[in-house]
Amino acid sequence: MIQTIPFIEIIERVRRLAREKASNEGVVRGIVNDIYTRDIPKEADWSYAKSQSALSCLAEQNTGVVSINTQSTACWFSSGLTLDSSYTGRKIKFNGNSNIYDLTFVASNSASINPPLSGLANIGSGGYTIFKDIFSLASDFDRFPVNGGLLYYSAGIPTPIPEKTDDDWYSSFYASPGVEPEMCRLIQPDTAGNAQVQINPPPQDPIVVQYEYLKGFKPMSFSTAGGTVVTSNNSLAVTGTSTYFTYMTTGDYFRIDNLGIADDSDWYRIATISSNTDMTLEKAFRTDTQGAFTKFTISSAPEIPYRIQDAIIYGTMTRLLTDQNDKFFQLYQMKYENTIKDNKVLYANRMAKDDIDLIASDYNYRR
Repeated sequence: MIQTIPFIEIIERVRRLAREKASNEGVVRGIVNDIYTRDIPKEADWSYAKSQSALSCLAEQNTGVVSINTQSTACWFSSGLTLDSSYTGRKIKFNGNSNIYDLTFVASNSASINPPLSGLANIGSGGYTIFKDIFSLASDFDRFPVNGGLLYYSAGIPTPIPEKTDDDWYSSFYASPGVEPEMCRLIQPDTAGNAQVQINPPPQDPIVVQYEYLKGFKPMSFSTAGGTVVTSNNSLAVTGTSTYFTYMTTGDYFRIDNLGIADDSDWYRIATISSNTDMTLEKAFRTDTQGAFTKFTISSAPEIPYRIQDAIIYGTMTRLLTDQNDKFFQLYQMKYENTIKDNKVLYANRMAKDDIDLIASDYNYRR
């Protein structure tokens, strides 16, 4: 039997415990995903949520000279620099001018800046530096760990680049590129909705900055789409008629509803999906049942250790039982808190503790 609890089974268990009507399933579904994607992740810097990626930083460009008139946005480059669309989004600082400007590519030898050039004097054949200090982070980025984040390697030893508040950022800001980044901060997402980080001083040379982060989790989903599935005992293959298996994802879980729901479910993880009517399971279907079935479910599952998954159920129950004086509210609140506390020992602080009660000992835990 599997140890994980797929999404629809969590919903079914909650509905039974709370005696929720079928018409309220949408409410339960929303709360379950809130507990999973928001409440539990913020309880700790969970080790299971940690991931890694890297930023490829470009070298600064300062070849030749640039000309631009005061209060203008159009600038022209000469003596060796050839611009292209990759320069859009970088920044430019002109020698003798205090401000830093956003750069947008126009042509091979020209660009526009924002805001317009400040000051009283034009710049004619002046020096400059173009650099990039803002980078998009991984699409599943949620936050940096408390004492980690961007890492700068020197002689093989990683040095964390500290994340700063705005006050500290402005007081320690470097206007020109440097050899080694000293601080970073998170800023507004990019146009694709991915988090962005700004580093300072901007890279002077092409370097790769690695980083650790805590990933965010996508809401779970399930499908009870129509059609008929055919299974054979002790077989990995599942075939369908009028089914849409390709709407699902490899790694989701498959269940014949006629054989049990809620905590009596019999789930099989999907290994491959070949077409809308053919998929393969990771383990062979049970030996005592075979045939054609019209009631089946395909569901995603929490991407968290099975020991913490009961916290989703308990947390959802506390949301549904709104009266904090209700003894059942207090019961489920205590269960939620104890599950989080016990699992912090395993997946957060890793400190020894004498009174750990594994949730596998709970009578209602998955068999």
